[in-house]
Amino acid sequence: MLRRAKHNRGFTLIELLVVIAIIAVLVSLLLPAVQQAREAARRTQCKNNLKQLVLAVHNYHDVYTRFPGGTTGSGCRSSSTCPTATTGRSRISAFVDLLPYYEQANLYNQYSSAPQAPWSTGALWVQQLAALACPSDVQFRNPGVNTPSMTNYNFCSGDGSLLMCSVNDEISPTDPRKCNNARGIFSMQSFRQIRDVTDGTSNTIAMSEHATPTTARGLGRVSETGGASTDTPAFCRAQFVNKEFIPSVSLVGDVGFRGGRWNDGAGMMTRFNTMIPPNGPSCQEASSHWAGGMFPPSSRHAGGVQVAMADGSVRFISENIDAGNQGAVEVAGGVSPYGVWGALGTMGSGEVVGEF
Repeated sequence: MLRRAKHNRGFTLIELLVVIAIIAVLVSLLLPAVQQAREAARRTQCKNNLKQLVLAVHNYHDVYTRFPGGTTGSGCRSSSTCPTATTGRSRISAFVDLLPYYEQANLYNQYSSAPQAPWSTGALWVQQLAALACPSDVQFRNPGVNTPSMTNYNFCSGDGSLLMCSVNDEISPTDPRKCNNARGIFSMQSFRQIRDVTDGTSNTIAMSEHATPTTARGLGRVSETGGASTDTPAFCRAQFVNKEFIPSVSLVGDVGFRGGRWNDGAGMMTRFNTMIPPNGPSCQEASSHWAGGMFPPSSRHAGGVQVAMADGSVRFISENIDAGNQGAVEVAGGVSPYGVWGALGTMGSGEVVGEF
């Protein structure tokens, strides 16, 4: 009998390429789902951080029967009587007062025993606090070497410019806006109480988040408008295209981005206002980071930002929320001109807030 020769048949090159192509297609289909799942986890962690911080605000209120000020300190503003290196002057953020309430009592004790200016690069302020970091913000993970650490969260000061006080408690004699008279919960040397939130704690924003820039002129950077009390949100928004400042716009120097110092109470650093809707541009009236301006919240979450209401709840706010008349200048009293968004920032202006 003739025996048939046995041959071991393997994959041909074409079959191998087909299998590789199929695997590549499956990976390309699964990768977006994996990325979405990871972002969902990061967003949940970011939300939890915000929840814990607003609970710290309420615990502080339980102890002192008032909220912390948006920016506090010794109250002294003179560089001659308040040495920069050894005092916080009037630039300490609410995050510092809240340290014992989000498990950083040891750091608070270090500050209390040896105060430092918030712009100091000493050992006290260079520690990066995990509770102040949103994992969705990738730039946050690279704060640089020997620089004050950053934050992705900020406090709401209402629907007006976040001015810092001069010696006379006003920016200028001709400017009617008071720097310590913000219409939101957190402003300069303000120590509001829950009873002051007459618009309702579920209708008033306490905190939100902001993104740090991933490009030289991207979301999180701050422009220098050189403006005044006549500036409007529309004026600021005209300088921003596709979430990038146009090349002709001057940018604020120094720490020229949002959240650059978590311990600094300056508006650009740790506060925001509800003039420009979420994920809009930030514009400052002067190059100095203590100047006022328009600082909306922002995030790397698609479509909007997470906010903590004064009642302790956390909600997601669309970047397309009704923002009223963006061509209007800020007001000192009455209903906010900036629609539902402006109304959510004020604590006692008598607006009726619907669904948002």
